[in-house]
Amino acid sequence: MKRFTKTSIALAVLLSLPVANLYAAQPLTAKESSLLVPLKEISVTGSYLQADNAADDISRAADEAGAKYYHITAMESPANGTSSDRAIVYANIYQSNAPIAVQKDETTYNGVVSYERSKALYYLPFEIVKFKGNYNNTSEITQAASKLAAEKNAYAFYIDSISSADINNQAEDIEVSLYKQEAPVRNYIVTTAIEGQDAYEISSEAFKHMTPYNTISFHGVFNNTADISAAAQKHAIANGAHFYYVKEVSTNAASTAQTVFVNLYK
Repeated sequence: MKRFTKTSIALAVLLSLPVANLYAAQPLTAKESSLLVPLKEISVTGSYLQADNAADDISRAADEAGAKYYHITAMESPANGTSSDRAIVYANIYQSNAPIAVQKDETTYNGVVSYERSKALYYLPFEIVKFKGNYNNTSEITQAASKLAAEKNAYAFYIDSISSADINNQAEDIEVSLYKQEAPVRNYIVTTAIEGQDAYEISSEAFKHMTPYNTISFHGVFNNTADISAAAQKHAIANGAHFYYVKEVSTNAASTAQTVFVNLYK
C-alpha cells in the first residue's frame, strides 16, 4: 500500500500550487491575497523587465522572512543614475496561518457578524451553544442565533447545524459557534482559508488526537497529491464534514486507479 505523508499532502493541498521548490514561498493570486492579512511588505531590486521576472527573488526573500506565501503588488524604476533595465519589485508576504482579512461588507444581525462557513471553520470559537425552538424558516433561526450571540458579547456567530428535534411539533435543535473579534486560528488546519472552501484538511499531528465520526473511501485515477486531496475535499463536503484527513492511498493491482481512504471530522 502507498501512503502519503503529511508533507506531501500539505504541500500539494496548499492552494493547489505546484511544488517546484520545497523550501521557497509560493505565490498567491490577487483574489487569494485580498482575503488574507499580510505579515509585511518586502521588495527586491534587480534587472527585471517585468514584475513576474522577480518571482524567484521575491520567493526567496519571503522564505527568509519566515513567510509561506507572497503576492507581487508593484514594480517601479529605481533612483536616477542606475541601469534602465533595473527595477524595484514590491510584494506582500503571508504566514502559513495568515488571518483572514475583515471584509467591510460583512453581514450583521443584531450587531453581530454572521460568518460564512469557510471563515467559521478557519477560526476557533470561544463557545458552542445549543438551543431548541419552533421556527418557520432559516431567517427566524438566524435572528434567534444572533440575539443569543449578542447576549454573550460575541463578535461573530455561525449556525453550525440545524436538526429536527421533534417531527410532530416541528421543534428544531440549533447549534451555534460564537467567536471573539481576535479569535485564534485553528492550529490543526493544513490548508489556507480561501473563498469558497468548505472543508479543511487537518495535519497529521491532529490526526493522532482527533476522533473521526466516519471513514469513507473512493476510487479514481489521479495525477498527483493535489488531485487526491481536491477529490477528498469534495467527498468530505458531500458527507457533511468540516474537516478531513487523507488517511491512506493504495494503488490497485492494475496500477490504473487508486483507492483513497478519508477520515471525516466535525
